[in-house]
Amino acid sequence: MAQLSDLIQKLNRLSSREWAESARVGSLSLSEFEYLNAVDEQAHRPFGANGEHGQHLHDIVAELGVTKASASSMISKLQGRGLVERFQCQMDARAYHITLTPKGAVLLAQGKQVYARIADIAEKELGEIAFTPVPE
Repeated sequence: MAQLSDLIQKLNRLSSREWAESARVGSLSLSEFEYLNAVDEQAHRPFGANGEHGQHLHDIVAELGVTKASASSMISKLQGRGLVERFQCQMDARAYHITLTPKGAVLLAQGKQVYARIADIAEKELGEIAFTPVPE
């Protein structure tokens, strides 16, 4: 089990380094990526049987396990950068839908490329141990 925890630590350092570089070049921080990804995932979920529908702030909160205040703050920041937009929900006048803008979709795709780079680097640097199934 020590091997697995060492591997997780190395992957975490690698991931942190790659996301810091992404933020440095003006792309996205990991946190911003996670929010854009959650907004995108909500957009692809079907309406529930009882009329529930995603892309509301409370859906993002539930998806990410964050507080409403922090989610509201980040969504405002992303809206200010032109990455998401809000529009009033037709089913609940108190609520707003949150959707990606075209610019947000481009940065989300770039964020997914960060994870692809992390996977490539992990495979090269961490070797076979990183991709060997752990016995149950």
